[in-house]
Amino acid sequence: MALTGACLAALASTPPVNAAQVTLPSGFVREPLAGSELAEPVNLEFAPDGALWICGRQGNLWRLNTTTKASHQVGHIDTQTSGDRGLHGFAFHPDFPQNHQVFVFYNAPTNAPSKLLSRISRFTITGDGVDAKLDPGSEIRLLEFAFNDYGQHVGGALLAHPRDRTLYISTGDNNEIGRLKEYCNDPENQAQSLHDLRGKVLRLGFDGTIPQDNPFVGTAGARGEIYTRGHRQPWQLSYDAPTGWILLAENGGDQLDDHDEVNRLSPGLNCGWPRVFADGKETLTRTNHVAGFPTPWFSYLRNTGASATGALIYRPPAAGRAFPKKFHGGLFYSDYNRKSVRFAPVDPAAEHPGKSEPFAQNFAGGPVALREGPDGALYLAEYGGWFQAHTNDTLSRIVWKP
Repeated sequence: MALTGACLAALASTPPVNAAQVTLPSGFVREPLAGSELAEPVNLEFAPDGALWICGRQGNLWRLNTTTKASHQVGHIDTQTSGDRGLHGFAFHPDFPQNHQVFVFYNAPTNAPSKLLSRISRFTITGDGVDAKLDPGSEIRLLEFAFNDYGQHVGGALLAHPRDRTLYISTGDNNEIGRLKEYCNDPENQAQSLHDLRGKVLRLGFDGTIPQDNPFVGTAGARGEIYTRGHRQPWQLSYDAPTGWILLAENGGDQLDDHDEVNRLSPGLNCGWPRVFADGKETLTRTNHVAGFPTPWFSYLRNTGASATGALIYRPPAAGRAFPKKFHGGLFYSDYNRKSVRFAPVDPAAEHPGKSEPFAQNFAGGPVALREGPDGALYLAEYGGWFQAHTNDTLSRIVWKP
């Protein structure tokens, strides 16, 4: 996913923390799996064979054996790499064992100096296991759209939904932070506009077609790809099979009273940015409430800085070492700026998280992606640098070893 200058500025001004100082509850252990040889890791996914795949912002895609810790580069995608640009997300086709297809979100090179071209493509992987390679000639472009070079927030999360068999795509608002006041009450701001793909979660068929049950199909002037809107910098998407929930971790505004959020997506949802923040407070006045916008499913005060980057519901695996029962069905979320992972129980009746508590803190690099492995461990991509490789770039997992 895209890394914002504001988030990375906060990280760069913070002294490095030795990885050995990561604090965890009793019985949990953090295990590094790979280091800076996997430069600028920004997202990770488990393949059907149990291997962990990682994408780096500079365009690299790797496969990692989590038992031997051996990794190899699957391929490289030619992408823009300055500022927010890069390779941000990928997802395996649900039929990957048969068709070997993977979806990718990246910023394609362009000759237009004022434009940032975001592209969602489908590639084919040749070979299996350690022989897996991305075939650059297999690219099928599903969607392209332009961003303004002077704005921030690209987004870049992908979710290949295994049940409804569609592809969900997060896109950032691309607003300039310094011009927020003029955006707040503009219904045509890109995050609110139904004829603009920025500041949205989009939904496509695996072949790039628009599903006819998308919420704005048939709405005059609207882009049919839009599933939800009103997002600022939406990072990671995750799917919880038992409930059917799709969760989105996203960054809120940069003021101390702003909130970062985890939202449950539903067709046509409008999260309100940039007109409102938190529970419907008007962004411009900071006090007035605006009706018609939902309260975030889960949110927390920015205060001295925050950057929600990952969220998932923990489900104990059929095999492997599951976390203790108190964590089952609860919410784990990662924060890049705060270099932490926290946990919040979820009331199954209310379907809503309760108060959060610390889980893992004091990472040297900020966690930018969070996934549960088939072994029940939590896997993290820890981003250590400032739009460049860093010795604190790490892939790690947190395991239960009482």
